[in-house]
Amino acid sequence: MSELHAEVPATSRDRLLDAAERCLRRDGIRRTTMAGVAEEAGISRAWLYRQFPDKSSLLGAALVRLDEAFWESAHARLSSVDGIAEQVAEAVALSRTAELAPFVLQLREQEPEAFAAVIGTGVREIVPGLIGFWQRYLVGAMARGEVRADLDPARAAEWVLRLVLSLATVPGDAVDADDPRSVLAFVREFLVPGLT
Repeated sequence: MSELHAEVPATSRDRLLDAAERCLRRDGIRRTTMAGVAEEAGISRAWLYRQFPDKSSLLGAALVRLDEAFWESAHARLSSVDGIAEQVAEAVALSRTAELAPFVLQLREQEPEAFAAVIGTGVREIVPGLIGFWQRYLVGAMARGEVRADLDPARAAEWVLRLVLSLATVPGDAVDADDPRSVLAFVREFLVPGLT
């Protein structure tokens, strides 16, 4: 069981992700099965499939959860930066330089193709949570008068999230994602006007 969840009463989702993590550590990505995770969690396969439609979404969610320290440090770094444009630029920089948890790195090295398949699904699985991550910064920007007062924070948060994910993962010519000044200028030119 993950140390982060050892003392916290597990929700049903946590229990499933804990079981998936144990299976991943023991068997790796390819040999972990939905049946094995269900058995490890002490539930039926039917119930597991109601929670996660397939192995990729289950293991992707488990891998993403392993990197919880990243999210804690992300909040600390973004909370120390003033301004929504600066926070978005900081998030891109953090995403470009953050290290994954050692076990996740080991899986990525040992099973690169299987890892790529499940981590992509994992990111899709956590998008709703990441929208919540950005809502707090947008609500703060609204309170500071940086963005429109009538902004829908949930919809705007999804837009910001999509921009951050794109800048962090997709190369392009308009902005150098590894240059914080370039990212900040890009965000100020294109994102901020859409929020004001």
